[in-house]
Amino acid sequence: MAGMQLYQDGDLAGALEAYEHALALDPGNPSVLNNLGNVLTDRGDLNKGLAMYEQARSAGGDNSALLGNIGRTLFLLGEYEEAVEMCNNATMLDPANSIAWYYAATAYYELNRYEEAIDLFHKALDLNQSFALAWNNLGNVHVMRGEYDKAFFHYYKALESDRNLTQAWYNIGALLFASGKYCDSAKAFEEVVKINPDDANALARLDASHKLCK
Repeated sequence: MAGMQLYQDGDLAGALEAYEHALALDPGNPSVLNNLGNVLTDRGDLNKGLAMYEQARSAGGDNSALLGNIGRTLFLLGEYEEAVEMCNNATMLDPANSIAWYYAATAYYELNRYEEAIDLFHKALDLNQSFALAWNNLGNVHVMRGEYDKAFFHYYKALESDRNLTQAWYNIGALLFASGKYCDSAKAFEEVVKINPDDANALARLDASHKLCK
């Protein structure tokens, strides 16, 4: 399908047009509605995306992937309790849905329910050991629990899967800075700036680290 190829290529505007055309030809197609929801959500039109997912559900597309998509959008809307519930419904239908485990875990993190977050991040990682964002966010949980050695371990595991994951470099830099390891902190923020030269926050952190590095 043209819409899917455009979406995979990152052409969200083109994908939106293609899926809207497909929907005009087949208004009740749950797959098209779901895919249109994905495009709208990725464009930041979260409420419109959620509406498309609900239409897909009403049209008979009530499956794990769709419920996981709804859970993800609820998470992005800040509806964390509802996101957990929807993602848990998704994993009941398909325990191999690592994305749903991830968003449920991240929602638990936002709710300060760290034990549940740790458990579900591990479920996601058991399914996909290369899930860099899950490793990173698991590190964030350990920071909140004051378990800094574990946090470092998980941030570096994230980088093993995705060397360009700026969140992990940033988190490492911030943790090193807080530990008084300013020169090492600067090296981490240098990695962020290599990937994203216009990151003003990282540039400021890098400058602060350099000033204290002796």
